[in-house]
Amino acid sequence: MDKRALTGQKHPKPAILGIPSGFIIFLMFCAVIFSFGAVLFKVLVAERQAAAREIKSVSRVFENHKHALLKEMERYAASNAAYENTETHPSIDWIGSRFGVDMALDFKHDYTAVLDKDRNVIFATDLHGHTNADIYTRQIDEQLEATLTVIRKKYRQGLVRSAGQVRFAGELSDISGVDIVEIDGRPNIAAAFAIVPDPGGIDMTYGPPNILLTIFKIDTVHLGNLLASLSLDNLKFVTEVPDEMISVPLANNAGEVLGYLAWYPMSRASSIILSSIPILLISLGIILTIALVTMRQNAHARRSLARREKEARHTANHDSMTGFASRGYFHTLAANWLMVRAALRNRASVIYLDLDNLKQVNDIHGHAAGDQLIVEQARRIRQVLGSNGLIGRIGGDEFVILTDRWGAGKPQQSEIEELFRILSLPVSFEDKQIETSCSAGIARFPEHGRKLPELIRAADIALHRCKQEQKNSFRYYDERMDDQLREQRELRIDLVSAIRENELELFYQPIVTARTEVAVFYEALIRWRHPRRGLVSPGVFLPVARNARMMPEIGTWVLERALGEARGWETAGVSINVCTSQIRMPGFAEQVGDLLARNEFPADRLILEITEDLLMEEGAETLRTIRKLRDLGVRLAIDDFGTGYSSLSYLHKFRFDKMKIDRSFVSRIGQEDEADTLVRSMLGLAKAMGMQTVGEGVETTAQKEFLVDAGCEYLQGYLFGKPAPLSELDLSQFRQSATA
Repeated sequence: MDKRALTGQKHPKPAILGIPSGFIIFLMFCAVIFSFGAVLFKVLVAERQAAAREIKSVSRVFENHKHALLKEMERYAASNAAYENTETHPSIDWIGSRFGVDMALDFKHDYTAVLDKDRNVIFATDLHGHTNADIYTRQIDEQLEATLTVIRKKYRQGLVRSAGQVRFAGELSDISGVDIVEIDGRPNIAAAFAIVPDPGGIDMTYGPPNILLTIFKIDTVHLGNLLASLSLDNLKFVTEVPDEMISVPLANNAGEVLGYLAWYPMSRASSIILSSIPILLISLGIILTIALVTMRQNAHARRSLARREKEARHTANHDSMTGFASRGYFHTLAANWLMVRAALRNRASVIYLDLDNLKQVNDIHGHAAGDQLIVEQARRIRQVLGSNGLIGRIGGDEFVILTDRWGAGKPQQSEIEELFRILSLPVSFEDKQIETSCSAGIARFPEHGRKLPELIRAADIALHRCKQEQKNSFRYYDERMDDQLREQRELRIDLVSAIRENELELFYQPIVTARTEVAVFYEALIRWRHPRRGLVSPGVFLPVARNARMMPEIGTWVLERALGEARGWETAGVSINVCTSQIRMPGFAEQVGDLLARNEFPADRLILEITEDLLMEEGAETLRTIRKLRDLGVRLAIDDFGTGYSSLSYLHKFRFDKMKIDRSFVSRIGQEDEADTLVRSMLGLAKAMGMQTVGEGVETTAQKEFLVDAGCEYLQGYLFGKPAPLSELDLSQFRQSATA
């Protein structure tokens, strides 16, 4: 440790070249004082020049600001669509949406009005969306008289007739103008623009123009726009200029001064600072260099961070495949979107759209094909709707669309059908054409709800109805759908009880040989004897069971009951429908084998009827189940052939024993040549693949004779017997003897 520190002695002040540092500091201080004194005179002279430059700059920027407002308006006033919707085919809804909403969202202004050729206000709205036409008539009309007169005059001078048509040949700058007007004692910038076609090529009328008018308060917002291009931080509006401030007068086109833009001159402080820079050049230069490098690095880091944040926000808020809003972000945007429509009392439509066959495409062609399908359908949706609407992807194959294109009521049938026609076109993928279709439910705002969840629920109910009745179509929501949905919920609850209370029963319909008409099989058909509703058709309760995922349980019940009731038949077989979800259950083949053994029922007299949707399942487990059933000796039939997605490769892979020709084809026999040819083709295909055939829904002798002549082996239908309970069937010929 230093001895002076121990003894309490003070350290001497440091010196440079033998000169005490205090004196050096004094000399430096004197030099600074002398330097500032030397430049003081220059500062005083320069201040007046700088003030004049500031006044000139503010005046120039203010004028540029006014003309910039006109350029913003030009995109809306100089437009074919604007001219057609204000002059050719006037539409107040369009005017309100375009000038009252779109333009307000594009650039801020405080008041908008549209004047017709007779100088009447046909549309007016303020910043809050309130219609306020008398602001113009009461305070603005007289002040803008001269400006509007010049615009109308220049517009008429620019109209020319050519080849029997009227067109505008003038300059856009001639039919626009800006002025300062006084509203409620404060000056405002008033910008006016005649509505004219651009680029043209449409029919025009010869006469005065309609005029678009916007008003901008000269307030903090607009002064802030001026500050953005000037190094001023104290610009404000005053009616009288305070001492020590400089100003620019705000005068209208008639020369009347309505107030001043005033500020403290920047040169008072900045000139002194700038004049001292040469004296402190070396030190300040180093500091400035370091500061500039640091600022540049910081600015680059800020820009990079802002860009990454923007990209991250976009990624979080938008679906990466389609670019549509994600579920959460869509709900946020939709709330604001609906709020604007509610404020303007505009109507809108909500479309809940679902891709019908995405799962099948993924299963058959792979997920890459499914992704391509989603991307292409999204592109088509945007192609049809353009920028008119808000679209969100809220699920793997589900989209919700908000649009006011059809907001006045139900969309025109031709337009919505055109949308679905485009969405139903095949999608190309790796030189293959993938068939696709869509279903949709449509709800209307505000009739079916004012909040997005209410509207989505209504559209979802309509979509559900569409999928139940006919895919690749659309349905409009109505309140009766709620009643039907409630009815289905009640049926689902009752169906759970029906299984427990043994309310289900089986009816049997004979399947006869085509030539002898002897019944050799009976198809087991489920029925529900409801305690209150009576006998409920399977066409009513099976879709409810399927949606509630109760089909495996019901299918197991049918299988057990049918084999139990058929165990006493000596020669007749039983045909049982099994659903796809039932076959996909683990151990299904073992369950069938166990029931056959328990009831001592020969496997070759059991037919399992499988619908075509199973053919879409190419999983290894499904194929193993089919092979196990065949090993048991059970016969397999493909049901309702020709109504789904059958292909030769599927038929060959699953190796069915029987093919059932659907009743929709049999019912047209003898009525359509095409139907006759199609049925013969199916029978020929089955024969070529070694399958026996069953014609379903035979009701007339003519149908029977046609099928017999065409080579169909078995027939089923009302002509040979309706479905009936076991107790009503004559099965004496099939029952075993009492001693058996």
